[in-house]
Amino acid sequence: PFHGLAQFGNAFLNKFMGSNCDSPILNNITLIDTPGVLSGDKQRQRDYDFSAITEWFADRSDLIIVMFDAHKLDISDELTQVLEKLRPHQDKIRILLNKVQQIDTQQLMRVYGALMWSLGKVLDVPEVPRVYMGS
Repeated sequence: PFHGLAQFGNAFLNKFMGSNCDSPILNNITLIDTPGVLSGDKQRQRDYDFSAITEWFADRSDLIIVMFDAHKLDISDELTQVLEKLRPHQDKIRILLNKVQQIDTQQLMRVYGALMWSLGKVLDVPEVPRVYMGS
């Protein structure tokens, strides 16, 4: 199912890895875990088009989970590009705020507010998406 990824070149294909798990519950399910989105100069060090590859996977996905670390809410230029590529797939996207068990309730409210404010600027949608909490 991944033959179409050849268009992104060997720089990407050499980093692309797969794993197979023999479990009946996972029949007909494929999970894709992308590397973290980079910020600053690091995002220019990729030797492949990360946002185009994300778009390729999004076109073939039933569900897209965008995870944010409760300690690092930076929405970098690269993440903004990725979210723009995901715009046609709004119905598939779920936002997950991860590691919330590591912060107290007051910090959680601040982090949640900051995330909603940042996402509102980037997603440019009339309704703010639901944010799920995870450990």
